[in-house]
Amino acid sequence: MSVPESRNEAESTPSHPAFRLAWAAGFLDGEGCIHIAKQRYRSARSDTYRLGVHVTQNDLAVLERFREFVGIHAPIYAVKRAPNHRRQCFTLNFSGHSALALLSLLLGFLVRKRDEAQAALDFWTNGRVGERCGGRGLDPSLVAIREHYFHLLQQLK
Repeated sequence: MSVPESRNEAESTPSHPAFRLAWAAGFLDGEGCIHIAKQRYRSARSDTYRLGVHVTQNDLAVLERFREFVGIHAPIYAVKRAPNHRRQCFTLNFSGHSALALLSLLLGFLVRKRDEAQAALDFWTNGRVGERCGGRGLDPSLVAIREHYFHLLQQLK
């Protein structure tokens, strides 16, 4: 085995952490979906918003490798097959804190989805997602912030 001549050569080996993150980011850029899900209620309760990242693929081993490379556990589900699907598809779903961790980890490597990832991270921070708001529900200003990022992410698609 030869010793890499430069730092860039070392980082281009498949076992190097930067290589693995760059590969995962490229895969997310091409096959992934970054979204904010909104759930509405008929009662007086405020709408809820949830950050999610999904990667869908017909090769289960590739999704398992993605999950291994990023080091963040997330479930993989089989997608219900449609009659026109030649192969079974699978989806790797990061939600909430795991989606936040994934986007934080890959942000510097993303290209196509970088703006979406940044908007999702800003949604989490500025919308104070994950904080408990007590029995009175969300402050209307927080609802407005979350709604803003919900629409912004849709526009960035």
